[in-house]
Formats: sequence, structure tokens, C-alpha cells
Amino acid sequence: MRQRPGAAAYGPLSPAGRPSQPQAALYGISSDTLGWVVIDAQGYVLYRSERDSARPSRSACTGACTVQWLPVPAADPIRVEGIDRQLVGTVLRPDGTRQLTLAGWPLYGYAGDRMPGDTNGHAKDGHWFAVTPIGTRAGPTPS
Repeated sequence: MRQRPGAAAYGPLSPAGRPSQPQAALYGISSDTLGWVVIDAQGYVLYRSERDSARPSRSACTGACTVQWLPVPAADPIRVEGIDRQLVGTVLRPDGTRQLTLAGWPLYGYAGDRMPGDTNGHAKDGHWFAVTPIGTRAGPTPS
């Protein structure tokens, strides 16, 4: 896995092999296939769900959903590059934890992304999409 300069490493690996606790960091980068996307401190692409709400911020992914779609935990301080810090916030999840948001959209990692840069969750189930630095869904959508 690549490490961004100055970024803390993830915590212990989860059973799926993905790090379990990312450092609170969001980076806006350009992807060859999807255009501008947001990644975390380890280079994993972050996603949003069309079933969630941005205004008001609300996560519809609870229970079994969070096994595949990993809510990005909110932490202070958060490092932000290539993203307007004013767009970054948090939402209180139904389980009482705080999740990072971008332009109001709750952010998730995808357990099916095994390597930094993977975008296996993009357009998954017709409502999961990689997120752009302004909170919109990345494109193009695979047919």
C-alpha cells in the first residue's frame, strides 16, 4: 500500500484485509477513469449513496450494510487537500457514532476495494458512486 507523505498509517487490519481505522484525511485527486474523486489517507476511493440525504445529512446505511460500506469515522483534526474545507462536516449516525460528510453526503469506503485506487464500488447496486471533491457523484457511470 502506498503511504502519503506525513499521513499516519491505518490501525489494525480488518478480517477483510482492509485497514480498520483510517486517519481523518480527505484528498481530491484526478482519476484516469472517473475524473475527480476523493480518497482517504491511504489512497482508497470514497463513496456516497443516493439512498442517503445531504440536506439534511442522513445515512441510510446501517446494520448489515456497514459490512460492505464502511462509514468514514469523523475525527479531529482532519487533513484536507484539494477540497474546500467548508464542505467537510459530520453527521450523527443512528448508532451514535459520527461520520464524515462532504457537501452533506455521508462518506464510505468499500470493502470490495482491495488496493488503493480500486473503484469496484462505483455504480454498485445503482446507488453507490465514487464522490467528487464537491460532493457530487463521479462519472462516467458504467453501463
